[in-house]
Amino acid sequence: MKLIGKSLILIMLGILLTACSGQSAEQEKGKLLRIDVQLVDEDGNKGEEGILVDEDDLEAAQNALGNTEWQPNTAQKMARMKDAVAMFFYEKDKNLPESLIEYHIWFEEDDSALLVSNDEDENFGQLNPENAQILKNLFGYE
Repeated sequence: MKLIGKSLILIMLGILLTACSGQSAEQEKGKLLRIDVQLVDEDGNKGEEGILVDEDDLEAAQNALGNTEWQPNTAQKMARMKDAVAMFFYEKDKNLPESLIEYHIWFEEDDSALLVSNDEDENFGQLNPENAQILKNLFGYE
């Protein structure tokens, strides 16, 4: 009977550890401190840089990107110029420099968005229309 009880405790402990091992985006990349955004015109000229620092805006952007369907190790050649460039600044540790992830974003006619990231775990991704609209609104894209 004692063996069954100990086995049950070990199984429950294993399940608990497995359930708690998933990391949120903030734990994985660090705390999102700011986003620098530049819209790009059809000729490739970058507009004035905008900076997002409001915590609600940062959380909305991070949640939207959290819904991206990423395809790591995928090379993409886009047919037209990107619509925006966004630099995300993350802080994992106050004693270390910020880590930067750059996103090139194409807003599509079907209201979705295509993203190319310099993060090797992400690389190329697609964002559904709802989350693409969140980024459009935050970035001031019309």
